[in-house]
Amino acid sequence: MTDRVLPETEYTQPPFPPEGRRGRNFEAKSWEEEAGEDLAVEDTSKNDFSNQSENETASDRDPESDEAELEDDRRVASGIEWQGLLVGLGIGAVTAIAGMQFFFNQQSPATPEVKAESAQFEAGMPQNVEVAPVEVASVDRSIEGTGTVAAYDLLPVLAQVNGLQIKQVLVKEGDAVEKGQVMAILDDSVLRSQLAEAIADVQSADATVQQAQAQVQQAQSLQNETVAAFEQAKANLVQAKARALQAQAGVDQAKAGVSVAQASAAQARAQLEQAQREVERSQNLASEGVISVQDLEKRRTEAKTAQEDLKKSAQEINQAIEEVKVAEAQIINAQADIRNAEAGVSSARAKFETAGTNIGSAQANVGNNQASVRSSEARVQQLQTQLEQTLVRAPESGIIAERIVRVGDVTSASQKLYSIIRDGRLELQLKVPETQLPQIKIGTEVKLISDSDSRISLRGNVREIAPNIETGNRQATVKINLPRVTDIRESLLRPGMFLRASLATESAQGLTVPAKAVVPQTNGTGIVYRLVGENKVQAQSVVLGEVVGAMGGNLSKAKVEIKSGLKAGDRVVIAGVENLKDGDRVNVISENGMVPNTKL
Repeated sequence: MTDRVLPETEYTQPPFPPEGRRGRNFEAKSWEEEAGEDLAVEDTSKNDFSNQSENETASDRDPESDEAELEDDRRVASGIEWQGLLVGLGIGAVTAIAGMQFFFNQQSPATPEVKAESAQFEAGMPQNVEVAPVEVASVDRSIEGTGTVAAYDLLPVLAQVNGLQIKQVLVKEGDAVEKGQVMAILDDSVLRSQLAEAIADVQSADATVQQAQAQVQQAQSLQNETVAAFEQAKANLVQAKARALQAQAGVDQAKAGVSVAQASAAQARAQLEQAQREVERSQNLASEGVISVQDLEKRRTEAKTAQEDLKKSAQEINQAIEEVKVAEAQIINAQADIRNAEAGVSSARAKFETAGTNIGSAQANVGNNQASVRSSEARVQQLQTQLEQTLVRAPESGIIAERIVRVGDVTSASQKLYSIIRDGRLELQLKVPETQLPQIKIGTEVKLISDSDSRISLRGNVREIAPNIETGNRQATVKINLPRVTDIRESLLRPGMFLRASLATESAQGLTVPAKAVVPQTNGTGIVYRLVGENKVQAQSVVLGEVVGAMGGNLSKAKVEIKSGLKAGDRVVIAGVENLKDGDRVNVISENGMVPNTKL
């Protein structure tokens, strides 16, 4: 069933029949009576109409003029009826009746006088008509509406660098562009100057890094020297301590020698004293003659020997004391050496620590300067990127839909330079009431035409159904794929134009007749004139269904589904309907586009 999406302002039909013809009292007469009256009417076709009075009566007019006016009225009425039929049938079987009732309730109903007028000129005489059979055909149920052509994906092209003047504009609206193609060129003189300055900063930072690295190497060399000095100082300390120990051993040994010498001296003294006593006693004894002179001399010799031994012991004591003094002096010297060695160790350690501190400071300087180099290099890279971005390139292939940019403009972050229809893909955006959405599926085939350009007749399919319903009008947007455009200037499709869409929802077999066979009625049904026998017609009320092949209101090849009132094979009048009434005799001059073999 066709569910027509009505526009905001519906077409208002003129009244039927024309107001100027309503009040005339036409009566059906035989063709002989009509011919007699025609002979009796004065021929006024040669009169000067400019001199006629506005109050001229119908009897004073030329019958041929009346017939021409009546024919015009019939054509107007026929057009009005079909406009109403199309409006009514566009929304399906049930809504078709309601639509036609709404339409005809606003019109004046056909009167017997009008019917009499229609039959007046042909009364009693078979009318020439064309007929066509009632056929069984596939009837497509569809939803119709008008949508807007838009870009499937409209890409904005923005400048990536702010504050630069546009130097050249290379493409214009309608041009096809490839991804990466240069579309505009910005003035890059400021960026080039900044880039040269940044490169100089990098070179300066590199030199500073090299200087800091040299300082690190120097500090490391000094540290190595202090390490050697420190090790030597520690060795000297060890040697000094060894000498001190040795000197202490000498002192101890010398003191032991003194003790030995003193002991020897004490023994020698004791022996000397004993020898002296023996000498004295021997002298007494010798004087008494108790002992011999030889014994006395012997005692004197022993005393002299003891005296010599004592003298020798005294000398040994003095020598031992001197040795003690020498050894003690050596201890003092060794202790001084130890102190000097310890001072050397402390000094070497301090120098080592200072060298380590200098190395850390130099390495920190290297790190800081390397960071400065990286920062300067990043600045160079940023400026090189910005320099590249002065060439405004197409983000994707497509067609230029809009060009805003002009030479001399200054770029900003929010300024759009171009709009690109990505890959030249267009879509139709169709508003559909929420009640009709369940009938539409993704992939549904769509027939498309343009009311303004008869050359546009194409097909598409439903790509997307918006998930949200607009609260204001209870409609959702259905997006329909359109053929890809390669050259917008030569394409019939343009963004922003309107297209009429017919979305097929289902297909079923039904009875159809040419649309021009149907005379719409005020109750929502229709009248067709069915051929009875070979030369008589019968007015048959029918229930109308779908209009087939009437896209855009073109009824020349349209057919109407008949829900009831006819059967397959019935023949109905498709030309000459406007002059018929029930029971009229007719002369079939064409059947289904063919001239019959026998003309009745």
